[in-house]
Amino acid sequence: MLDNLYKKLYIIFISSIMLVITALIGILCINSIDNKQRSDSIFFQRLSMLMIYELENPEKNPQTIIKPYENQYSIFALLTDTQGNIVYQGNSLFPTDINLLLEKFAEKSTSESTIDLIQTSSTTQNGILTFSGVYHDKYWGISAIIVDKNRTIFHLCLLHQKKTTLELIKKQSPLYILLWLVSLLCVTAISHFLLKYALKPTEKVLKSQKDFITSASHELKAPLAVILANNDKINGLSRELPDIQKATNVIDTELLHMTKLIKDMLFLASSDAGTRTIYKTMVNFDTLLITLYEAFEPLCNQKGIMLDADFMDSHFPELYTDRECIFQVLSIFMDNAIIHSKTEASIKIKAALSRNNLTISIIDHGLGVSEKDKPHIFDRFYCADKSHTDKSHFGLGLSIAKELAQSLSAEIGFTDTKNGGATFFLVLPLKQH
Repeated sequence: MLDNLYKKLYIIFISSIMLVITALIGILCINSIDNKQRSDSIFFQRLSMLMIYELENPEKNPQTIIKPYENQYSIFALLTDTQGNIVYQGNSLFPTDINLLLEKFAEKSTSESTIDLIQTSSTTQNGILTFSGVYHDKYWGISAIIVDKNRTIFHLCLLHQKKTTLELIKKQSPLYILLWLVSLLCVTAISHFLLKYALKPTEKVLKSQKDFITSASHELKAPLAVILANNDKINGLSRELPDIQKATNVIDTELLHMTKLIKDMLFLASSDAGTRTIYKTMVNFDTLLITLYEAFEPLCNQKGIMLDADFMDSHFPELYTDRECIFQVLSIFMDNAIIHSKTEASIKIKAALSRNNLTISIIDHGLGVSEKDKPHIFDRFYCADKSHTDKSHFGLGLSIAKELAQSLSAEIGFTDTKNGGATFFLVLPLKQH
């Protein structure tokens, strides 16, 4: 029980913290990408300023000035004179055709430029402009009018491909993935330590409770046996005294109820402690089902209930499993069906074989299970009958059936029976481990 709680809290705690860390890493990544694009834009502007400054010197060849910038920083440059003649044009490795890019940049710079080529008397540079190519590629462009020391005027156009967000993410992803994994490792270790520390007092209380139940159950078995033996002796001596006989019968019934409760509590205690042993053998299910039918037929007849067997015409394979566990689960289902069935009702034992499973169902037409009780029907000490008119049941039967089924890697459950009642089933895998 505590292990399941620990696992759930562990998963919830780690998931919550990692969700926050993932969001923070995402924000850091977005900010980093924005800062990187901003710094690249500033760097491109500074490179253009340096290039323009060098081009103002007429003694230097424009090609020797521009070429190193192009090679080192992947910049495209186009230098023309006032008549539009090309003084220098670099090579383009951009995805979009360079002529189309120049047209797009010219349109952009014409709409936003404030430079008047005719009235220019000194070097003037426009701000950086952003535009797109035809393949979702984006570019930065800078245009400038350069007036060298000989008063010669040139028009310079510089283009640089802007790195996409995906490229920047790919470049930075190893760092952030490493950061996320380290965070996960730290959160996992811290969560394990904190939860173990937080649940330690609860674990001690539950262990003490289990130890008490086990010890108390064992201690109660001896006096109960003595009381039962002496009650039998009184029964033998009081056959001619009706009042005493009646009292001893009540004592006998209540002692049997208490014995059953102690037995169930011992079972659950051993299950919680993990000390219950499963004894697997080859089980003949044809024989087991007939034995189940014969065991409960007299009780059904006594209550006026018809017991049907829907398995007589079938043959079932032998399975390597614990016969006593399976018989106990089916007996619990039968007990419940008989308790909640009225006189002249019917109960059916049904078995069906599929490709992977053997399903055994106990079908009754009794009161059924209400909607509010369905989520809790297999919980310990849960009784759908809140009045507790039947004191022979303590809400342990179905929880024990669930524990037994889990120990056999089987599945139990229930559905509503057509026209009223409940159908409890046990599904056994044909491949038993």
